[in-house]
Amino acid sequence: MKIGVDIDGVLANSLPLWVTELNKFFNKNKQLEEIHLYEIHKTYGVTFNELKLFLERKGRFLMSEPAPVTGSSYYLGKLKQHHEICIITARDKRYYQETYNWLKKNNLPYDELLLLGSHEKKEFCLEKDLKVLIEDTLEIGIKVSAAGIPVLLMDAPYNRGALPQLVYRKHSWEEIYRALASGQLTIK
Repeated sequence: MKIGVDIDGVLANSLPLWVTELNKFFNKNKQLEEIHLYEIHKTYGVTFNELKLFLERKGRFLMSEPAPVTGSSYYLGKLKQHHEICIITARDKRYYQETYNWLKKNNLPYDELLLLGSHEKKEFCLEKDLKVLIEDTLEIGIKVSAAGIPVLLMDAPYNRGALPQLVYRKHSWEEIYRALASGQLTIK
C-alpha cells in the first residue's frame, strides 16, 4: 500500500519552534493553543508580506530544527517494511536540502519526497495513488477525504471539531500504526 505522510505536525513537532520564533519576530506572546498553522498570518495579525519576510529570515532554521514527533521514526520504520512511504509536505521546494537532511538526521525512512509549496494536496494524493494520508491539518484532510482517500488526522489544538467520513483522529504514532496494521480503515 502507498501511504502519504505529512511532515510538520506529523513527523516534526514544528509548532513549539514556530511559536517561539514568531513571538520573537513579531513581538507577541501567543500560546500554542492559539495557533493555527494553516492561517498563521491571521493568528499573528500580519500580512502575507510580513510572513514572507519572517520566512526569508527564519525558514531554513524552522525546517532544520524541530524535534521529531514521539514515535515517528520507530513506527514509520515499521510501516516502511511493508508499505511504500510518500512524504508529501506543503513546504516550499527551496527547503528541499534542509528537509532531506532533517529526515535523514531523524532516521525517518521514505520512498519519495514531495515538497509542494502549497496546502493543496488532493491532486497529488490522487496522482500518486495514495491509499491513505497521515496529516495534521483538518482543511487538507477534508479535501483529501472528499476524493475518497482516508486520512489519519494527527490530533492537535488547531484541528479540533467534527470529522467527516474517512477522516480518523489519532493521538500518537502508535495509534496510527495500529490503525494501519489492523486493517481498520476503509481503503479504496
